[in-house]
Amino acid sequence: MNTEQSQDTKQSQNVKKSNLDKFKEFFHAVRIIFDSTKLINEGKYYQITVLYGQLRALLTDKTKERSKELKPLFEIANLLGEDIKIFYMPANLPPSLKEGVFLEVSSLPLSLKKLLSNQEEITLSDYLNVEVVEYKGYKLKAHEIINALSDKYGGSHYDTKVPLYLMELTSFGLNNQPILDNLIIQFADLFTKVGVKLVKKLADFEFFISLYPDNFSIEENFFFDYRLPNSTCRISLFTYQGKLSLLFVDLIGRTISLEVEQILDVNIFYLINITHKITAELYSEIKLNIDGINVLDKLITEPFLMINEIQSYQGYFNRTSERETQEFEFGIGRILMYGKVLEDIDKLNLNISLAQTEIKKMIWFNKNSYGHSAPGNGDIKFEGSVLHKDV
Repeated sequence: MNTEQSQDTKQSQNVKKSNLDKFKEFFHAVRIIFDSTKLINEGKYYQITVLYGQLRALLTDKTKERSKELKPLFEIANLLGEDIKIFYMPANLPPSLKEGVFLEVSSLPLSLKKLLSNQEEITLSDYLNVEVVEYKGYKLKAHEIINALSDKYGGSHYDTKVPLYLMELTSFGLNNQPILDNLIIQFADLFTKVGVKLVKKLADFEFFISLYPDNFSIEENFFFDYRLPNSTCRISLFTYQGKLSLLFVDLIGRTISLEVEQILDVNIFYLINITHKITAELYSEIKLNIDGINVLDKLITEPFLMINEIQSYQGYFNRTSERETQEFEFGIGRILMYGKVLEDIDKLNLNISLAQTEIKKMIWFNKNSYGHSAPGNGDIKFEGSVLHKDV
């Protein structure tokens, strides 16, 4: 075979996206739908076209390439071990009342929690096959409405011809919106709630770590430095001139470094509590407590897409991935890591338990010694003079 042809063939081959790439795409999609819905509510109605296309791409894509694959939303849910269930209102008009009705819209309201006694639980994938509009004998399922509007009205195509029933349906209004668009906005609102739930499952985390610092050096002193292989993700805790700092780099490559004003003393045990969570408004909330007292509380309007599977990270203690040794000494009494943010009552009980549990031994890192753990392996291996030291 001609070498040039062989190279062209290689370059044209399709390769599967990594899960990390899929997470990034999904995260962007959640933000696009959230922002577009907000803009529509502010009067920028042209954003409805964005909703047509995004909902089709994420929920109902019927292209040949996607026909045998899980749609993006359901693939992400599957990767995160989530079965998406919602509550809807089934069509329940008795036959005697349906006579003469030429338009019926059903299934609303849609919610993640039961709001009304007549709502029923259903999986989101099954809901997409529920008939939600009946008009002049035409019965339209949820996924058919998404596809029709996206295909005919600019979400994915601008067609010059439209079925008459669809043209007529778009002329009916509700709350100053075409009735089908109102349905789309309801779908988008539900998708946002589901999307935020999945992003939280991916990005929320909480650390508790007992530290006993000693002998700060003049440079940055890292307690730990976690790096996710084949990505930009990083979670680090360090001090500089005695002040505690957090460093986060998310999956997209954005960096934030936050410093605490309080200066740490040496030869004292500190219980450090770090949390990162995605809020319902799609902000990142970062908090750091020392001995139960909040010393850092930051709300970031650009949410950070962190990966909370800490066992997948390469972990370093008393060093960074770039700097193998440092002139720093400290002890670790205990370390707890959660792939979620604890409820307030659970956090309170855990803080009380940790405060009342005596630490008898700690892992002591002398100068130029360090620990490291491989991705997928929680065991920490030690290099240099690392001791089990009595407190």
